[in-house]
Amino acid sequence: MHSAAAMILAPSYLPRLAATVGLFTRYGLKDFANRQGLQALAPDEVEPAGTTSEETGQADRAVAFRKRLVELGPAYVKLGQVLSTRPDLIPAVYIEELERLQDDVGEIPYADVERTVQEELGARISKLFRTFEEKPIGTASLGQVHGAELRDGRSVVVKVQRPGIREVLADDLEFFNQLAQFLSEHTEAGARIDIVGIIQQLERALSDELDYRIEARNSASFRRSLAQFPHLLIPRVIEGYSSQRVLTSERIRGVKMDEIPPIARMEHDFARLADEFAKAYLKQITIDGHFHADPHPGNVFVVLPGRQNPDTPSQAASADRRLEVRPASTPLAKIEQEARADAPRDAEETDVKLALIDFGMTAHLSNSLREQMVRVLLDLADNRGDAVAETLIEMGQPVDDDFDRAGYVRQIASLVSRNYDRAVGEIHAGTLIYELINISYQRRLRLPAELTLLGKALFNLDAVSRALDPSFSPFAAVREFGNHIANERMKRELSSSRMYQVLTQASDLVSVLPRRVDQITALLAANDFGVRVDAPQLPVLLSGMQKIANRVFSGLALAGLLIASAMLLPYRRVLGTSGFLVAAAIAVYMILTILMTDRHGKKG
Repeated sequence: MHSAAAMILAPSYLPRLAATVGLFTRYGLKDFANRQGLQALAPDEVEPAGTTSEETGQADRAVAFRKRLVELGPAYVKLGQVLSTRPDLIPAVYIEELERLQDDVGEIPYADVERTVQEELGARISKLFRTFEEKPIGTASLGQVHGAELRDGRSVVVKVQRPGIREVLADDLEFFNQLAQFLSEHTEAGARIDIVGIIQQLERALSDELDYRIEARNSASFRRSLAQFPHLLIPRVIEGYSSQRVLTSERIRGVKMDEIPPIARMEHDFARLADEFAKAYLKQITIDGHFHADPHPGNVFVVLPGRQNPDTPSQAASADRRLEVRPASTPLAKIEQEARADAPRDAEETDVKLALIDFGMTAHLSNSLREQMVRVLLDLADNRGDAVAETLIEMGQPVDDDFDRAGYVRQIASLVSRNYDRAVGEIHAGTLIYELINISYQRRLRLPAELTLLGKALFNLDAVSRALDPSFSPFAAVREFGNHIANERMKRELSSSRMYQVLTQASDLVSVLPRRVDQITALLAANDFGVRVDAPQLPVLLSGMQKIANRVFSGLALAGLLIASAMLLPYRRVLGTSGFLVAAAIAVYMILTILMTDRHGKKG
């Protein structure tokens, strides 16, 4: 296996292959490496003495694992962030440690920050901002965030990209692509999981995250699409102070999910906030088909009343007293106007809110995939395990021709039923999606890579919702939101554009129908009407039947020779014995030919 890897991977990537496998074999995750077929890629990579001894606890190994990811670079930090959402794969102590990767990966020197801002915005920091904090508010794998104040007094945060990050990521992603191709072609795991699709999704996500202009558009789009939820705050992007490598947006002054004061929980209804947050994400997934794929607790803040914070679209619309609104001069300004037009104007000003930041990693769903995911979520909420399994089969692709459909449906239905019977606080939607993916993997059903992103989003959604309300039930929110999904679908089907499309198609059909009916009747009258059946496996079937017929005929001829030889033996011993020898030779030849043909057929 090691030599096969060397044939596919470039020589410069071989040390990185050993380092990648060593991530798991050196830090207490050898079982995970074995299950995923990673250790076979580098069998010489073993755990060094002392790294897994009894003296070194699992928590210490988890810390060392996280630090090693940071040392290997941003792509590996992203890998760790993905693993932090997979409790079905690695132990909880590793999950807890990897969650620190969300905002703790080392600082960028201030001189590099200053140089990047000047290059991107065309002026010195002192000219652009009234104040600019040298110490960062937070650090991430791709950039760093600083607090600042504009010349007009607005408080903002400035996210600055790490210098040279593009070149580093390009090399890492090339390695991951080659490794994914190898796993896909040479391992059982690669045959069952769309590893190449997952790496391509990661590549697209990182490409989007490296262009802050895309994040700016995403932020504005989500501010508009979630404007109907008055207690969700998405800060506006300051267009004139943003570019490809610098992003400036309104500053949020909130508290993290694990730092909510107990007195605040007594004063405010956090259960309603959790429900609104969950329904906002359900809208993104089931109606918009465009969702924030990384809503981890580090990207969500609780905004308490009384603190200076930017307005939601609802608050901005209520405060706007202008009789006539000027046309927007930029695309993001136009989106903001649409957000205010869609927002309700009766939201309570004193309510606690949730602020969402960092929209670099998002996912788009095709119409067909979105409809399938809607069915999966609704069937999970209603304990229809058989329907869940059938939809997953429709979404996926069996690896083997002898896929056990009935066994798969039974196992999925059993899993759904077990989770439905759990107590409200024990149901985890994201974990359940991952369990569905794992069963499909074991049953050799390859599912689309987008389903993994959905599981990641729902896993983080669970974490945020339960931090707000420990008794929150994700599937209760799905059931309540089901009617809204049906209404939105009906509106979409009955929209003027959709009706125009249907009428146009009907008009085209009516216009060509007389000519097509005339052609069919003419063919019938001339007795020239035929139906062609396209059966791709028919030649294989005929070839197989021909082989069977040849073997049956040869067997009959051999039996006749044996009977004739037996009858001649008492009278013509030499001739009868010769007949037996000829029959034996023919029998041996036939057996060898059949064995060689069948073995060649299996290899082909």
